Amino acid sequence: MRRPSRRSGFTLVELLTVIAVIMILSMATFSMFRAASNSNRKARSKGDIQAIAMACENYKKNYGDYPCRAFTGTEDTYRKDLFDQLAGRRLIKSFALVSGTAIELVAYDDSRLPGSSRKMKSFVSFGEIKTNDDSNFGKEDWKGGSPATFEFRDAWGNPYDYRYRVLNAPGLPTQNTATGAYIVPFADWKSPNFLVVSCGANFVDKGDGIMPDPNEYWDDITLTGGAKMIKNGLIPNTYFDDLSATGPFRADNVVNWQN
Repeated sequence: MRRPSRRSGFTLVELLTVIAVIMILSMATFSMFRAASNSNRKARSKGDIQAIAMACENYKKNYGDYPCRAFTGTEDTYRKDLFDQLAGRRLIKSFALVSGTAIELVAYDDSRLPGSSRKMKSFVSFGEIKTNDDSNFGKEDWKGGSPATFEFRDAWGNPYDYRYRVLNAPGLPTQNTATGAYIVPFADWKSPNFLVVSCGANFVDKGDGIMPDPNEYWDDITLTGGAKMIKNGLIPNTYFDDLSATGPFRADNVVNWQN
């Protein structure tokens, strides 16, 4: 009696089946790893925002208000001015005028400040929140040249964006002495709180290879009455809805407020 010959190797169908299974498992593993990684990064970024919020509260206790943006600046300047104030490089200071009071953003060693207070008072610790250049954090570069530009970075390497009041021009009063009302642009910010936001894990980059611009964080849609979020501090209910393929792109709810 003739024995049946033993088959060696695998058929093409079997090989394709095995490859398909491996690919499915690989994709599942990658998805789980990515989800876990984003979860960890999101947790870190939320922790960063809590640290920034606490630092802002301590800053207010010392100087009477949260970190403000200088009068001369752009929407991008909020990030730099926030870092400078929390790192101790600059601070807000009131100066008496003939009529009223001016609030200015000055260097920590400004000659108008009392000699005993001309030193950097930092509200964040080294390494507590990542920056775009941790190696030079706390560097005293106000003397002998222009200071380097620093900003806090989230777990994905994008800047945290910040919104609060914009100071009036140096030498101009902040309030109307007769009515006590704040004067524009200081008066434009209506919220009693500041806003901090991270792009988060779901941020969709424009593909231009540069850091996100303010319109990729905030909804600049004109609200009732013509006021914009960037001025009045109110978050419209459209904030988490993409209006078009070109933006404004939304953050990932990694914020210091509840929507």
